Amino acid sequence: MLSLVSQLKHIASIRAFNFRQSSIIMAAKKRALALMAPGTEEMELVITVDVLRRCEVDVTVALVQEGETGSDDLVARCSRAVNVKADTTLASYVQQLGELPDVVILPGGLEGARLMARAAPVGELLRRQNQENKLVAAICAAPTVLAAHDRLFAGRRLTSYPSFREQLTEAGYVWEDPAPDSPNGRVVRDGNLITSLGPATSFDFGLTIGAALVGQEVADKVAKGMLYK
Repeated sequence: MLSLVSQLKHIASIRAFNFRQSSIIMAAKKRALALMAPGTEEMELVITVDVLRRCEVDVTVALVQEGETGSDDLVARCSRAVNVKADTTLASYVQQLGELPDVVILPGGLEGARLMARAAPVGELLRRQNQENKLVAAICAAPTVLAAHDRLFAGRRLTSYPSFREQLTEAGYVWEDPAPDSPNGRVVRDGNLITSLGPATSFDFGLTIGAALVGQEVADKVAKGMLYK
């Protein structure tokens, strides 16, 4: 029979092992940055963030502001007059940025996409993300942001809200109507670029990003739990 001292040492070693395992899991957790701006489509933002957090992805929502300096107010009025509060501003996020996130997510919404298209920090972040071969995901009007920033990903297959098809094709992209029978629905993936159609495909979009980050099995479990399938 183990002495009290031996038992305590045994318990301590188990706790130390569990702490190390937890640290490894935390260190390996995937990170996503979701951008938002006034006029962002709220379904495409919130559903995508929600799905990824269910996939145990560490998601930060950053507000893209007009001009070099913005106010400290993190609340943006979205496309359907829903106010959404970000976790931080993009300017603050970039200042504190060490390693790039595993994915940068651009929700649609025409006015939000236009603001992101004008924002130089968005373009610089997307260029760095692509240079490091890290994921970029854009939905609805957001693929036009890529075109606005020096036609990033030109030549790639993508999709968007259908009314942007001609604009994106003229900019050098290969526009596709995604097949509904793909593993996570109406999404087009070409390498490190993930795109989708619009509000109703936000679940497809979030699950595809989740599968890319943490695996299809995890995404399938999340989809089942949400009664998606």
